[in-house]
Amino acid sequence: MTALLFDRDRVDEIDWTGSLPRIGRSAILWIDLEQPSEEELEGLVDVLDLDAETARAVTDDREAPCLGDHGDYLHVRAIGLSDARERSLTRVDCLVSERWLVTLRGAPVDVVEKFRERAEGSGALGRIDGLAFLANLLEWALTSYLAAFEALEADLEDIDADAMSGRVSSADGVLADLVEKRREVGRLRRALVSHREVVLALTRPELEAIASSHSAERFADLRSDLEDAVQASRDTRDSIVGSFDVLFASTSQRTNEIMKVLTLASVLLLPGALIAGIMGMNFRVGIFGTSAYFWVVVGIILAIAVATLAVARVREWI
Repeated sequence: MTALLFDRDRVDEIDWTGSLPRIGRSAILWIDLEQPSEEELEGLVDVLDLDAETARAVTDDREAPCLGDHGDYLHVRAIGLSDARERSLTRVDCLVSERWLVTLRGAPVDVVEKFRERAEGSGALGRIDGLAFLANLLEWALTSYLAAFEALEADLEDIDADAMSGRVSSADGVLADLVEKRREVGRLRRALVSHREVVLALTRPELEAIASSHSAERFADLRSDLEDAVQASRDTRDSIVGSFDVLFASTSQRTNEIMKVLTLASVLLLPGALIAGIMGMNFRVGIFGTSAYFWVVVGIILAIAVATLAVARVREWI
C-alpha cells in the first residue's frame, strides 16, 4: 500500500503503513485508496491519529457532500463523476491537513485517476498545502461535470442534425432519448448544487487551523467555477428543450408533406369521381348510345388531372 510524497520537485512512492515519514514544510503526502478494506481504514486511523467520528463518517451510507472540521484536519465529501461519458456518480471522501491529503473512493473515478497521472509527473505539487491540493482536486471534479455537459451537447447536436435532415426513423425513440437526457441533466445539476454549502464553508475564515487567505481566495474562485458549471447545466437543459422543438418541427414538417400528398391526390381524383358519378346516373340520355364517348370522358378526366398538376407546379405547391 503506497502513497505519493511530493517534496519540492521530487515525487516518491512510499509505504505509509505502520508510520508516516517525516514530512517537511515543502512537502505534501497524498494517500489515495479505492474501496479501502476495514484493515486499511484502521491503519489509516492509527497512522494519521484520526478521531472516531471521522472513522464513522467515511464509512456511512450518505451520498451527499459534507464538510467536517476536526481542528488540524478537514473531512470533505464530494460527489464526482467516475466517467464523463457514462455520467455515473460516485462519492470521494477527502481528509485534508496542512501537509497530507487522503482520498477515499468507492469506485474508479476518472477525475482522480487523471489527477494522479498529472500529479505523478509534477513534483512541484509539494510546494502547495493540503487545501490547495484539495482545491485542485475539486476543480478537476467540476471540470468532469462540464465534460459531461459537453458530451450531452454533442449528442444533442447529432439529434438536431438528424431531425433537420429528415433522417429520424422514429420520433418516439428520439423523444424517449431526450426525456432520459433531461433526467440526466437534472441528476447532475442536483449533484452540483449540493456542493454549494461545502464550497461556501471552505471560503470562510473559521478554518484558521489549516486555512489561509490564499486558500480562501482559491475556494472563492472555485465557488465561481461551481456557479459556471451550474449555469452550464441550465444551458444543456435549454438545449434539450430546443432539440425537442427541432424534433417537433421536423415531425410537423413531415406530417405536412404527407398531408400535402394526400390533399393533392384528393384534388386529382375528385373531378374524375364527380364526372364518373354524373355519367353513371340512371337516366336515358342519347350520348350513352355512342361508345366512343366513354373515351372522351376518360380523356377529359385525365386532362383535368394534368391541368391540376400543372397549376400546382406553377404555384410551387409541389
